[in-house]
Amino acid sequence: MRKWIPKTLYEAKPWVLIVIGCGVLLGATAWSLIDGAWTTWRSLACVAGAAVAVAGGATLQLRLDYRARSKWFREGRR
Repeated sequence: MRKWIPKTLYEAKPWVLIVIGCGVLLGATAWSLIDGAWTTWRSLACVAGAAVAVAGGATLQLRLDYRARSKWFREGRR
C-alpha cells in the first residue's frame, strides 16, 4: 500500500527536480567558467544536473499525458 502524499507536494515534485537539476547544471558551468577549467567532477555534476532536470520534465509530461487520457479526469472538468 502506498503512503498518502498531499496533492500540492505530489504536483510540486517534478518542478523541484527541474529547479534543482538546472541549479546544479548552471552552478557547475559557472564554477568551471570562473575557474577557467573543466574537471571530471564538474563535468559529472553537469551531467547529473541535466539528468535530474530531464527526469523531472519527463515525469511532468507523463503525468500530463495520463491526465489527458483519463476518463475520470475529463469527466471532473465538465
